[in-house]
Amino acid sequence: MKPLALLLLLVLVPAPSAALADGCPLPCSGQSSSPPGSKLLYVQADGSRGLLVAYNTASRQAVFALPPGMASADGRTYFSAVSAATTTVLKRWQVATAQQRGEWELRGRWTLQGVSPTGRWAALARRAGQNTGLLVFDARSGERVHVMRLRGNYEVETISRDGKRLFLIEHLAGRQYNVRQYDLSRERLVANPLRAEGVKIMAGYAWSGVASPNGRWLLTLYLSTPDNLAFVHSLDLERSRPACIGLPSGRGGAFEHLKRYSLTLSPDSRTLYAANPALGVVAELDLTRSEVKRVARFEKSAPVAGAHPATLSTISRNGRTMYFSAGRDLWAYDAAYAVVRGPYETGGKVVGVGYGAGDDRVFAVRKDGHMVGFRAASGERVT
Repeated sequence: MKPLALLLLLVLVPAPSAALADGCPLPCSGQSSSPPGSKLLYVQADGSRGLLVAYNTASRQAVFALPPGMASADGRTYFSAVSAATTTVLKRWQVATAQQRGEWELRGRWTLQGVSPTGRWAALARRAGQNTGLLVFDARSGERVHVMRLRGNYEVETISRDGKRLFLIEHLAGRQYNVRQYDLSRERLVANPLRAEGVKIMAGYAWSGVASPNGRWLLTLYLSTPDNLAFVHSLDLERSRPACIGLPSGRGGAFEHLKRYSLTLSPDSRTLYAANPALGVVAELDLTRSEVKRVARFEKSAPVAGAHPATLSTISRNGRTMYFSAGRDLWAYDAAYAVVRGPYETGGKVVGVGYGAGDDRVFAVRKDGHMVGFRAASGERVT
């Protein structure tokens, strides 16, 4: 399946709350955020920028929490920003240990909107009338390295790994938008917007997303209400190239069913898995070719009433088995044979999924704080 060649109107809104999946905070899609000899599973039950709670998969207990904020794509660094009357306090933590690594007071009221893949730079924004103020902070030097003001309504998507490019969403009249790039080394907005091949104007809600730990990919799930379809907006941060990849959406798929897609990256960050129990599909996306390369189908499951929009999935270190959920039960996807197993009952609403210290156990954190374990090879419940 090739990129969507659609002439559609974008309705770009902030992504709704998304529970955490995998072994590190969103937007991370890896398992690197644990101290040696242990394995932590991170949950943001109130949203991808909400309170972060870490659970130890050995003791199955919560061990620490961090305030609402954002993690780096490699999952190692975490920022929070709290605004007062005339100042904003920016804080930085090491995710694996919850140790605070810095605290700075910035003049003015700013909102944290982006973190570079390695956690060195943080991007903040604020609106002032018809203008948008942007600030890039270097946590290594503890300095504001870029301060700019742009005419219009802009929102930060992310910062490149080298800190030289800032990727923005420019909101236009009529709910249209452009993806823009700001050249931080030259202190200028690149004149031409970044365009996806074959797509002039897109339509959909930004629902959830992940980023590759190596800093190359930013991947966002979009849902289109006028057309009842789902697609992935991939942004190649190294080549400054966006693309849209259509997902199986059924025949006039209900919006409530499309919400149940979860996104997981393969360990080598070359393949994106999009799983949806409500539609009974798992799609494998080739990111370099911007296309769906394989689809596995299984028996559909009714959507969980009141489930938060989420990226509830995790993949083993060897990339062989992915576990995913639509908010209650678990399924397992064998990436070698494109076979789905399950469902496996968890006994409650799920807000986080992740592997343990090895590939032999997988865990689900329920909304009530209880963690349940399964043998990854068979799905058998571990008491």
